[in-house]
Parts: sequence; C-alpha cells; structure tokens
Amino acid sequence: MKNSGTPNQDAFSFTILSHGWMICIACDGHGEQGEVVSERVTRMLPLFLSLHLGEMSIEEALPHAFRDAQSDLERCFSSAQAFSGATVATCCLSLDKLPQQAWVAHVGDSRVVVGDLWSGQSVFCTDEHKAHDPQEYSRLETAGAQVIQKRYDDGEVVSRVFIPKTGVPGLAMSRSLGDGCLKKYGVTAEPDVQDVSGLWQSCAAPALVIASDGLWDTISVEETVANLYGRCKNGRDVTLGVEALLRRSQRRWIEAEGDYCDDVTILLLAPNASLVPPENPQTAG
Repeated sequence: MKNSGTPNQDAFSFTILSHGWMICIACDGHGEQGEVVSERVTRMLPLFLSLHLGEMSIEEALPHAFRDAQSDLERCFSSAQAFSGATVATCCLSLDKLPQQAWVAHVGDSRVVVGDLWSGQSVFCTDEHKAHDPQEYSRLETAGAQVIQKRYDDGEVVSRVFIPKTGVPGLAMSRSLGDGCLKKYGVTAEPDVQDVSGLWQSCAAPALVIASDGLWDTISVEETVANLYGRCKNGRDVTLGVEALLRRSQRRWIEAEGDYCDDVTILLLAPNASLVPPENPQTAG
C-alpha cells in the first residue's frame, strides 16, 4: 500500500530447530534494496543460531548468530547491504523444556511484546534503538558518526545517522543488520539479548507479538494486547485479531499520510480463544 512501484520490504519467519527451540523473526528492510536484506536475514539467522546451539547456550548463541548474519550479508550481498539494511526482532521459545524458556534479541525499532491474554496486560516490550538515546549516541559519537536530532512541539525526538559531511544515508536507528556504510561509524549489528522466561511463565495465557514499526507507529503496545485480549474474552479466534490490527494500522496510516502506508508485519504466537479460561484465575480449579 506504499507508493506505486515500491516493494514490500518486510519479511518474517518462524523455524523449529532440531535443538528443541523455535525462533520467530520479523525484519523491516530500509534503503533501495532493503527487501533483499530482510529476506536474507529471516532465512539465514535460524541457520546460524542452530549451528551455535550445539556448542553454547541460547544466551551466547544469539549474539553469535546476529554477527554471522551480518558477515553473511557482507560476503554474499556486499553492494546491496552497503546502503540498505533491516531491523530485526526475534524471540526464541523452548519446545522441550518445562517450564518453558523465552529469550528475546533485537536490533532497531521492530519490537517484541509479551502479553497475558488472561489479564489483558502487556508484561514486556523491547526498547527502540535510536541515535538520541544517551548510550547509543555515546557509541556513535565515539565512532565519528554525524547524528542530527530534531525535537517536535509534542516532545517527540527524531534522530538520524549520517556519514560525516555527506548527507547520507540518514539512518533512523542506531542498530541494524546491513547498512555496511555505517558499521565503522558505530551502527552495530550487536543485539540486545534478554531472558524473559520469568515473565513468560508468569502469564496464565502468554502471547507473543513481533511486529515492524509499521504497526507500532500507529497502534500502541497496550492497544495491541487489549485488542487480542478482547477477542479471547469474547470467545473469538484470537488469530483473526491480527488481521483486524493490520487493517486498523493501515487505515490510520492513510488517515495521517493521505497517500502513504508503511509496510506492516505482525507475527503472533498465542493460545486459541477456546483454550483461554474466561474466568479469573483465582476461581479456577
């Protein structure tokens, strides 16, 4: 639904690995060949993670897999990734361990959200990697990047990263895969890795939402979880709530921008509505 001739640059995948883990990934590409980068990452990241899981823990394997994915882009798509890249949001769930383990890794502004469809509350959300964040800005400044920030009247801050004195590329995040031209200026492929197992286990009906910023720029985390919760509470198929969120997000893009709608990708892992107890958990047997 973007301008005519502009390709969809989002991509996603979910893969069940032989090591007993499932990895869910959403990528949001940017730049002239962002769709090449996002598609490659969603295919290769599970492979690299699988290779490392035989030798190390999930906490150690995730950063290694992201580094391998960056190296793969530089080796196989050198020209495409020079001025194009992708944000990456991932969640790994153990399928053969109880209690179930959940780990999150991400770069950029695609987000991972964990919510409880019994209570309707969000219990975890990743932060966006933006250049105006003090820690991110410090790394970029040390590496010699040019960061331009603008603060709007409503308090919103927008920042972009440039090769000094060139006016390009104006990257809107401080971490990504690809964007090879900015790697020596501090834009890193190193992910934030977090263990959310305790939060996942604390949910009576845990649900995972991974989405590109096409969703989060128009619909809040709280509204997203509340919408899915409402469908469960009313006994409706929660998976159909993804389509409803997608259409609502697209409508808001058009209302705000007129002739533009960003790519919107939503990956949902949730219990069926029929499996979610409708009553307060304290009354359950």
